[in-house]
Amino acid sequence: MRGRTSRRLNTSLALLVGGAMVGAVGCGNDSKPEQPRIAVTVFAVGRAQESNSNAYTASFQPYREVAVAFQVSGSVDSITQVPGADGRARDLQGGDAVKEHELLAAVKSGTYQAEVNQAASALAGAQAAYAKAKRDFDRDTQLLDQNVIAQATYDAAKQQYQSAQSEVAQSQAASKQAEINLGHCRIYSPMDGVVLERNIEVGSLAEPDTVAFQVADTSEMKAVFGVSDIQVGKLKEGEAQTLAAEAIPGVQLSGKITRIAPNADPTTRTFDVEVTVPNQDGRIRTGSVASLNIAGAAAPVIADARLPLDAIVRPPDDRNDFAVYVVQNQGGKTLARLRKVRLGEIVGNDISVLAGVQIGDRVIMRGATMVTDGAEVRIIP
Repeated sequence: MRGRTSRRLNTSLALLVGGAMVGAVGCGNDSKPEQPRIAVTVFAVGRAQESNSNAYTASFQPYREVAVAFQVSGSVDSITQVPGADGRARDLQGGDAVKEHELLAAVKSGTYQAEVNQAASALAGAQAAYAKAKRDFDRDTQLLDQNVIAQATYDAAKQQYQSAQSEVAQSQAASKQAEINLGHCRIYSPMDGVVLERNIEVGSLAEPDTVAFQVADTSEMKAVFGVSDIQVGKLKEGEAQTLAAEAIPGVQLSGKITRIAPNADPTTRTFDVEVTVPNQDGRIRTGSVASLNIAGAAAPVIADARLPLDAIVRPPDDRNDFAVYVVQNQGGKTLARLRKVRLGEIVGNDISVLAGVQIGDRVIMRGATMVTDGAEVRIIP
């Protein structure tokens, strides 16, 4: 247990305790002169509140969410109008329902329409040149077979024919791209869903990849929460879970685990778990908070004490252990005394301490990496 806790906390505490190791090396001289008192702040150890290790808080997210972006640049010409609460038409906005393939907005298309017309004209010219070159080539092929024209004349006709073919292909590609760009002047909803956010206004400039709308499928919602490496192995996809949403008091929401992250978050060291909940009536909104109890999780526990993370240091004689400095009054002096501790779970910016300190101990918080065992300190607010 101790080894596993040490490994789990090693990364989180490495930066906090590195300074303590440097300080310990620099103070290894037996004949050091009297040092001035080091100013420190202290934290009085108190009993941690009772925690339930199988209770989790989750945040609801849409089952599917898409950023709808323009693919061409231009000034926003229009946004789809819908009836407002006062009966008057207004621009589509967050909270409005949309259908798949429904028009959302458009940019001014005059420039792109002109490009389509120009490309179509160029294609028509290329096709006319190709038709003439093909007639000439077919005629010269027959004349060459009859030994009426020279080989050089035939070769010139063939080259002209092949060039005309290439010109037609290029003009067709340009015309198709111009039509695609014209089509991109309009953006449509990719699904039946709800507009979460609108980021454009009529007259604003849109660039390629400018996200104009966030559209989400909220017919199902995902409750996402993080679990430790101890608990993640006890969960399986498809398991039923019951949740309670703060925004819907007194209602029990039923869902199933639909995803368990294969890797831990590098910052929190927890594994994301998703519980999918039906939401056909739209009562659950994005960002709503839910609570749930994981079936089969450990029973409630009470941690002995809780300390701020920056109070934890490495003992100078053991890089694989953890310690704190406790303030003690001896001979009229206030001294820092090193105490090795056994640590539990990290909770926010705090960590539970299972052994090594007692309720009421004054643990050095600010300045913990600057003191050594037996150093005289001065407590400041």
